[in-house]
Amino acid sequence: MTEKGTLRVKTGLAEMLKGGVIMDVTTPEQARIAEEAGAVAVMALERVPADIRAAGGVARMADPSVIEAILEAAPIPV
Repeated sequence: MTEKGTLRVKTGLAEMLKGGVIMDVTTPEQARIAEEAGAVAVMALERVPADIRAAGGVARMADPSVIEAILEAAPIPV
């Protein structure tokens, strides 16, 4: 039986990530560096928040092909 999206799954993920850092990344290489540095998860974005704020833009998720490459590069949640 799959527990997709249930309270148990959501709270379990929160417990796993508690006390860790979630890094913003834009490339698979950044994801590998984040994982090696101790990040518990990465957030794949088109641009990092500092660049977005500087340009006055909005955060967008990365292209799906970039997300797939990040998933293959780092064994931590994306």
